[in-house]
Amino acid sequence: MTTFSQIRLVCSICEKSFKSNSIASCGFASKRTDFRPNYWGFNPVEYFVHLCPNCGFCSPKQLFDSKIENDDAIIEILEIDTVQVYDLPHKLERGVLCLEILNKFGIADRNEFELGDSWLYPYWWATSPNEERKFGEKVLKYFEVAFEKGQIPSDQFYSILYLMGEINRRIGKVEEANMYFDEVISLTENREDLENIRNLAIQQKTDPKENI
Repeated sequence: MTTFSQIRLVCSICEKSFKSNSIASCGFASKRTDFRPNYWGFNPVEYFVHLCPNCGFCSPKQLFDSKIENDDAIIEILEIDTVQVYDLPHKLERGVLCLEILNKFGIADRNEFELGDSWLYPYWWATSPNEERKFGEKVLKYFEVAFEKGQIPSDQFYSILYLMGEINRRIGKVEEANMYFDEVISLTENREDLENIRNLAIQQKTDPKENI
């Protein structure tokens, strides 16, 4: 069950005060085969980021802790395209776009793996095939660079490799998906500790399911 409480934040850019909500607890019953949680009750992801109604700055709570004073960063954030109504995927997208700008100017410190992980949320909660493809390709691009730079945590190596296959499959890139699935299957052969991720890769290549 998801529970939350009302909070008041001061925007790091325009310094206007606004109300939002903070998640106190949440849980999920299952996961999709791309690892998206299927939450019980209200979706807590709505309040993983907070959107200033005055200037449009959007970010997790911790980035509201101090004022942003870099003029170039502020200009780029204010120039992000706006929409009339911020549904969940657009709100999450804006949060990651703001994070990328803060990262560009050294206000935040995220590597490619962490940025790819951030794009997972807009991808997971996309409401149209076009959005799913757009955000999924963002995730894949960052994860590809993260693999090249050795940024993938060792305990997530095979899971991320599999996930890249599953995202490719879900956005219609079957050949690329099978390449990643085959790599997982090959690398985990005769590894009892990796049997679950191996079986998942085999399943999603041959007889894909929606949920784990």
